[in-house]
Amino acid sequence: MTKLSSSRTAAPPGRRIRSGIGLLACAAVLASAATPPAQAATIGFDNVSNIVTPALPADSPLYNGGDRFTTDRFLAVVADSAFAQSFPDYEPGLAGAVVGAQQWSACTFLACPFGETSYYAGVNDGSLTLSREDGSAFRLSALTYAGIGPESEEGAAHSMGQLRLWGTTAAGSVITATADLPELHAWADWTLDNAFAGTSLTSLRIDACAYTAAGACLNDGTLLNASQFAVGTLSVSAVPEPSALAMLAGGLALLGAASRTRRLRNGGRA
Repeated sequence: MTKLSSSRTAAPPGRRIRSGIGLLACAAVLASAATPPAQAATIGFDNVSNIVTPALPADSPLYNGGDRFTTDRFLAVVADSAFAQSFPDYEPGLAGAVVGAQQWSACTFLACPFGETSYYAGVNDGSLTLSREDGSAFRLSALTYAGIGPESEEGAAHSMGQLRLWGTTAAGSVITATADLPELHAWADWTLDNAFAGTSLTSLRIDACAYTAAGACLNDGTLLNASQFAVGTLSVSAVPEPSALAMLAGGLALLGAASRTRRLRNGGRA
């Protein structure tokens, strides 16, 4: 009678090595295909393209409330202040401008910062909202910014107010961050803390508030048209789509199942 052996024949060492290499290669391919690396990018204002309307020519650097333009794959929407929009007879007014490098004449009657590149100037209590053109989420890690004040404030060694960030998340909640505006004509670098920089956003609104004599920072019409700011560049990164993360998780699960099956076939040996 032929005696049956209860043990399995182990795969040759070379075959086991090739199998392991194959699994690792599959994992690498799945990871690279499912989760493209976060693409760091810089939003600037040197290559602005206006979304032309009867009220906004293609070559205009001045923006009223409601005007839109694109820059570096982001959509920018200019808005008048909530105070201005609250009037029954409201009509859009000047709320922003793109100031070219070395174009000091664009800031007549205003104390604007000096820049080597173009920047966005938010004036008359207005705001700027940024979102990706393709609708995907992004994260903001840092930006350069400055204050804009009337020429009567020349030489003032104090902050005019604060820059304010309002980030909307995919869940619809809003997170905020503020920083004091630097002295006139000066730029400041702002690196966001992890609570803000680590949050995925669908849109980002930027505006400013101005300090009152009592120290409150307001943008409610109390200090008419005093909340003004400049933004030079913003450092952002793309966020992987949920479908890509799900694909990666599914791929890793399949690899885990394949690895367990291989161990069983080899009698529990790796």
